[in-house]
Amino acid sequence: MLDVELLLHSRLVKDALSAVLIAAGFSVVRETDPDNCYKIVVIDFDDCREWELVQLRQSRGAKVVALADEAGSRGSSAAEITPLSGVLTHELSATALVQALRRIRAGERVFPDDWLLQQSAPAPSPRIEPRSNGRLSPSERQMLAHVVEGHSDTVIAHHLGMTEAAVKLDLKALFSKIGVDNRTQATIWSLTSLPKLDPTPRGFV
Repeated sequence: MLDVELLLHSRLVKDALSAVLIAAGFSVVRETDPDNCYKIVVIDFDDCREWELVQLRQSRGAKVVALADEAGSRGSSAAEITPLSGVLTHELSATALVQALRRIRAGERVFPDDWLLQQSAPAPSPRIEPRSNGRLSPSERQMLAHVVEGHSDTVIAHHLGMTEAAVKLDLKALFSKIGVDNRTQATIWSLTSLPKLDPTPRGFV
């Protein structure tokens, strides 16, 4: 299975990034091959709004990463970036970019410092106002931290020693408690209502 699929519009950027990744030991494909599944798919940030593209790659087990011009992408919403495994900017050095992709391949989500929080700065809509006033149990806070990190039900179940069915039920109850409908809204609620939420331990995936 190839490591990285580059779905970038600029041939110059694609060639340069391909050379950097190959030198770092990655396998790279620059043209889509429907018969293969890739661990990481790098897209242009503008394509984040192409939900079918993102969902298709994720359904095949890929981690979708957006390559962005940091200044030009600051106006995006949290809903656009929450489904991603990471956002990497053109301002990164080649070494930093390679390190970030290795972390993403290992199961982490990587965004510029405080970037996700800044994307969520606008106040949430009335329908995601917290009903619990932040009074969550330790286990609920731990599960919410996994949601913020973008972990799947399978990963959460493995880490917490639960079945996937139990995770689904607990998440449904948690979402109801804080007054949200889905993971994206739960992430926004967490970032605005629980800024001190402890991150999940790294390296367990």
